This record gives sequence, structure tokens and C-alpha cells, in this order.
Amino acid sequence: MSSFGSAPPPVHEAGRWPLLEPWLTAGLVLAAAAGLAYHCAWLAVSIVDDAAISLAYGITFFSGEGLRVTPHSQPVEGFSNPLWTLLLGLSRPLRLEPISYTHVLGIVFGVLALPAFALWGPAAEGRKLRLEDVAGPLVAALNPTYAYWISSGMETGLQAFLLGLSGLFVLRELRGEGSAHAGWALGLLCLTRPEGALFTAAAGALWVVSRGLAGRWPGRQELRIGAWLLVLVGGWLVVRWSYFADWLPNTYYAKRFWDFNARAYLVNFWNTYGLLCVLALTGLLLGLLGGRVGARRTALTALFLGCGLAFVWRSKGDWMREWRFLAPLVPLLGAAAATGLSGVRSLGARLAARGGVWPARSLVALGVLGALGLGVPALYRSIQRAPGVKAQPELTYEYIASLFEQVRDRTRSLGQVRPLLGYPDLGGQAMVMRTAEIIDVAGLADYAVAHHADNYPALEDYLHSEGPPILLDAHGPSGHVASFQKLMAGFHSIGWPISLLNGLTATEDPRCPEGKAGTLALDAQALAQRFEQEIQEDRAQEALRRWRCVFAYKARKELPDEATLEQLAELADARGDALARENKLELALRQYSLATLLDEGNAHRRRKTEKLRARLYPHPKEQ
Repeated sequence: MSSFGSAPPPVHEAGRWPLLEPWLTAGLVLAAAAGLAYHCAWLAVSIVDDAAISLAYGITFFSGEGLRVTPHSQPVEGFSNPLWTLLLGLSRPLRLEPISYTHVLGIVFGVLALPAFALWGPAAEGRKLRLEDVAGPLVAALNPTYAYWISSGMETGLQAFLLGLSGLFVLRELRGEGSAHAGWALGLLCLTRPEGALFTAAAGALWVVSRGLAGRWPGRQELRIGAWLLVLVGGWLVVRWSYFADWLPNTYYAKRFWDFNARAYLVNFWNTYGLLCVLALTGLLLGLLGGRVGARRTALTALFLGCGLAFVWRSKGDWMREWRFLAPLVPLLGAAAATGLSGVRSLGARLAARGGVWPARSLVALGVLGALGLGVPALYRSIQRAPGVKAQPELTYEYIASLFEQVRDRTRSLGQVRPLLGYPDLGGQAMVMRTAEIIDVAGLADYAVAHHADNYPALEDYLHSEGPPILLDAHGPSGHVASFQKLMAGFHSIGWPISLLNGLTATEDPRCPEGKAGTLALDAQALAQRFEQEIQEDRAQEALRRWRCVFAYKARKELPDEATLEQLAELADARGDALARENKLELALRQYSLATLLDEGNAHRRRKTEKLRARLYPHPKEQ
């Protein structure tokens, strides 16, 4: 008898759960994502000033002016997140309001990270979603530290997303999937934050050990993963050396002497989120109950957490209060808890297969109760912090931008077309002062300031001889500048901590050799002749001041053209080489400085210049 059109056989109650659980879990993950989006909207975070640094670089790049914080500033890698910088810069060709775009993009990636972490269990074990997989998304959604930083305009959301995606691909491909997606995911992670290299090394170590235990030699899959890393990471290193004349970002040199007490940084996080950390540690221990697959997932989670902590320790903490460096690791704390629950569940399944149904159920019930006992108060304490986090934002872009609107008005009143400024607080400054040339006295976007960070004689010589800037800020990260007597003798205070160049008015500029009117009266051809004469007569210091004068006031078409400036730079560089051979180092240094400025701040010329400056003004400890 045909069964066509007849009712389907009844499904036993016990058989429905495996069908419903993945859908229920997916719904909970979506609810966590929606909750995180609401959390971000409620916090209403203003983007922090550091985020505007990357935004300014990105906008300059897509304006066709290269990777500079403003079109007229030096080509210096004053950011540590190249992928995020380029993504933010897309706001220009897309014609989107840049601040809102920056804010929303971080939230989008931060929310997308939740399903990526939820899929670690299925990727590692080759199964469907289960309830424990929602632990990672839930922890992140209710954590104000995570919500704050993905809303801040920083790269936190992108880093968390790529961290989740990388782990997903590594676990899936170690299970037997023949693709090489882990290569491009890890490569992009390396281009998002410097610690991406640590995460990649950790994933590589796990890969080698896992394949070694399985008795498998490297093959085509490993070659493809390596090729992705070589193209992405190696390609950026080539760009970095070619364009910035260094193998490390400039931020490394600027921050290498900063110390914000990493121990206190980590202890404070533990004191604030201690229950959550205990839940994660317990999960990592219980994850070992899941057999080889569970141990692999546990190892990856522990390694990624360890890499994040190692970076914080190596970086000596951070000046921002809300644990910016630890924020991308928050979903990993939930992923660790999920790993533990999967381990308990796996052990329960093995016991049940041997006939121990009640012991298995008791074990799983105990694990669930334990997770709830730690998890519920941990999550409650996390979300309780949200009002306090909202009430105490970090240094905002809007505040810094408002200060530089006043600076912009002052420089315009002085007739400056391209003012030379010596300020920290780079983000709001670069977004407001788009036509300025910025000497970042905090060092992030200035090669010389970063490389001479603790060598004050060399730093003072640089600021004095290649400037001076018309306005100088000496507070916070640039407070030591106030002790530079030779430099500060040329300035007077206009209200702490800002000083104005002596003799600078709307009608006069002390940097102009023949006076402002006389110097600006020279046309492009006459200027080129003056520069050539000053180079040949070893009066490069005078030529430096002349360049600062005409570059500040003249339109681009009134200056010598690019080809002429390049020829003058070559002439100054060659004359500097000759003077260096004669051991006339100070004269040689001024020629190199002039060549660098005439050649639009060429990074390789800058590197050569600062090597000689360090030789001429060695660190006091080396004398």
C-alpha cells in the first residue's frame, strides 16, 4: 500500500532535541548580536582621537596624496593598523560622512565576530551548532569593554572578527578540510594589529604539532597557506620599506620608552572581570576532556589568549583606561567557557556509549550548573559596569577637533596656507588642519621625533634646525620639549601649554631670510636659483628657513616644480656627501635636511639624515 500523502511517522520526544538545538542556538547567537548592537547604541561612544589618526591617513591616501597624516606631512607610518586605515579611507571614494562611517564600521565588524566565534565548536568537531556555542557571543555582547572599543572607531571590531575567523578556519582545516582560508585570514589579522604576528605564530605552532601527531608531512595545503601569508604580510613589508624606509612601524620607535605598568593593567582587568576569567580558565581545563579534537580547540583558545596577554606585557600596558588591548580577547573568554562545556558533553557522550546513561547525564548537568553558577554573576557584573563606562569616555575626537578649530582660525589670521605645527593629539589635529604640515611632537607620525625619542640633544636640533614650527605644544607626551632652552628661546607662551614663534605676525615671519615681503616676492625661477646658490655656498640652514617661509605662504604653482625640486634635492644630497667625507658633519646634516624637505619628505632621505644627526648628537649615555 502506498504511503504517498500519508502522515509522517511520529517523532519521539527524545529525537526532537538534536533537530531543534542548532536552530535555537542560531537564534540565540542572533539575539546576542542584536543585544551587542543595542549595547553599543546605548553607550553612544564618541570615536576616540587615536581612531581619527587612521581615518586621516586613509583619507589622505584616497585623495591621491600617499600615506601621510595630512597631504603636506611626512610619509611616516604613524599607524599600526594598515588594513583598518585603508578601510576607513574608503569613506572618501564612497562619499560617506567619515566620522559616522568610522563609528558604524567598527560596530559591524565587532558584531560579525560573534557568529565567527560561535562556529569554533562546529569547525573543530564537524558538528552542528549546540547551545554551549553561544557562550562566546553572549560574553562579548554583555561586556562594556568590548562594546566600547568596537564603537570607538579603533580597529578592535575588525581584529576580533579576523581573530574569530582565523580560529574557525584553522580548526576546520586541521580537522581535514583541504582549503587554505586560514592563510588569508591570518594574513589580514597581521595587517590589522602588530600582535597579529603572534597569533599567526601560535596558529602555526598548533598546526605543526597537530600534523606531526597525525604523521602528516607538509603538502600543498601548507604551501597555499604560506603563499597567502607571503603575499599579504611580505607584500606589506615591501611597501613599508619602499615607502617608509623601515621594517617596523614608526609607532614602535615612538612608544618603545613608554611604560604604563603592564602588571597593574592586567591586575586591574582581573579585579574587574575576575569571575569571567575564572570561568574561562575552568573552561580551558575542562576542554581537555573532549579528546584530541577538544584538546586542539582548547590549545588554540589558550594560545590566542596567551598571545594577547604577551603583547600587553611587551607593550608595557596602555595609557587608555578601558583595556583597549584586551578588548578583542573578550570573546575568547566566552569561547574558553564553551570549550569546557563541549569537553564535559563529550565525556558524557563517551560514558553514555558505555552504558552509563545516568552518570553521563549527571556529569553534563553538573557542568551546566557550574557554568551557570559562575557565568550568571560574571555576566551580571560585566553589564553592571556599562553606566560607569558610558560616563567616563576616553579622549574623544570631538574635543581635540574643537581645540584645533581655534588653531586653524589663528593660522589663517597669520596668512598661513600650509602652517608648520608642533603638536601631539594627532587625530583631531590632522582632520581639522588638513593643509598643515605636522611635526608630531609625540612621535607617532614623525620619523625624527620617534627615532630620537630619548635623545634630547638630537631631538632639539631637529625641531630647531628643520623648523621651527609656528606653534609648539609642550604637555603630556611632549612635555620634555619645554626643557629645550635653545629651541624655546625662540618662542613665547600664549597660554599654557602653547607657545608662538617670536616675531611671527600677519605681516612678518622670522623664518624668511629677506623678510616676509621680500622672500615671497621671488618667483619660482628666482627661488630655484637662490636655493641652488645656497646649496653650493654651504648655506643650507638659510635655505631651510627659506623653504619653510615660502612653503607656508605660497600657492603650489608659485613654487619650483617637482622636477626642479628633485634636482635641487639631488644637488643638496651630493653636497652633503662631500661635506661628510670632509668631516664637516653639521654642514652635511643641514644639506641632507634640505634635500629631505625639498623631496617631499622622502623617507629614505629622512633615514639618511637622522643617521647623521644621531652621529653628530649621540645619546648622552653613549658619550
